[in-house]
Amino acid sequence: MGAQKVLAARSALNAMNPDVEIAPIAARVTSEELDGLVVTADIVLDCTDNFATRHAINRACVAHRKPLVSGAAIRFDAQLMVFDLRQRDAPCYACLFPEDAEVEEVQCSQMGVFAPLTGMVGAIQAMEAIKLIVGTGESLSGRLLIVDAHAAEWRSVKVARDPACKVCR
Repeated sequence: MGAQKVLAARSALNAMNPDVEIAPIAARVTSEELDGLVVTADIVLDCTDNFATRHAINRACVAHRKPLVSGAAIRFDAQLMVFDLRQRDAPCYACLFPEDAEVEEVQCSQMGVFAPLTGMVGAIQAMEAIKLIVGTGESLSGRLLIVDAHAAEWRSVKVARDPACKVCR
């Protein structure tokens, strides 16, 4: 109780697999620090809860052509997508959600989130990352997976690269 999320997560993960090295960062990172973290990564998983951070992560992934596995959940709704920026024709996060778009920021702390849904999103993100690492199966690259947990419905929508995107064009 009262532990920082990153330290609690490291402890839980090390209890399951003590051979995994986890370097928690319990602070907001600057753009330069984020850039340095992304350049050393094979794949980036975005599990954040605000557009500003998502866009900053996307910019760093675009700059270094790193695959980005994005997941989000609010209430009973979730969205997941892989932005495989190693592919020249792949869309980036800003192709789907432009940085200059008027978007109402909805916070989980205010609107709530169906707890099992966050576990599902995380599991799918892990699955997509593993598929990218080992080079197997078909990823969610270019497809937005939309989950309506309330109605138990899943659907996917194709997303093309925006030739006018200010981030990846």
